Amino acid sequence: MSSPVVAAVAPGSAAERAGLAVGDVVLTINGIVPRDIIEWRLAADDAEVALEVQRGGLELTLEIEKRVGEPLGAEVSSAVFDRVRTCDNHCEFCFIYQLPPGLRKSLYLKDDDYRLSFLYGNFTTLTRFTEADLERVITERLSPLHVSIHATDPEVRSRMLKNRAAA
Repeated sequence: MSSPVVAAVAPGSAAERAGLAVGDVVLTINGIVPRDIIEWRLAADDAEVALEVQRGGLELTLEIEKRVGEPLGAEVSSAVFDRVRTCDNHCEFCFIYQLPPGLRKSLYLKDDDYRLSFLYGNFTTLTRFTEADLERVITERLSPLHVSIHATDPEVRSRMLKNRAAA
């Protein structure tokens, strides 16, 4: 799992006042190791934010106090800090297989990550969705999710997605 890297710090922001710098690697925010930008934003919304950061090989603790609702003023370089869940399906109709060669590499990533569905509107089949994911979606109210259903009959679904686990 990688950690979020600070990509920008807004001038005059709470993050800048606390000394957060571009390039800092955030190890924890309020004691948690964030898996994605969703957890980052929830933690960064607190009035008091504690960051454990790594800078130039040193670990620092930054205590940030801000008004309730005031943005932290820091952007990180990625939306997912653990890893993007990729698609295990092999659908004939998958648009990824229909892309011409020579486009940018990121277009060929077959993701099946509900977090990217929530954040960016990507479609997901939910074939890699777990009970823990469902709990998180409910608890954090991650909606809307854009789901490709294709078939509700388990046998037909497995056949269409060319994936025994898709049922």
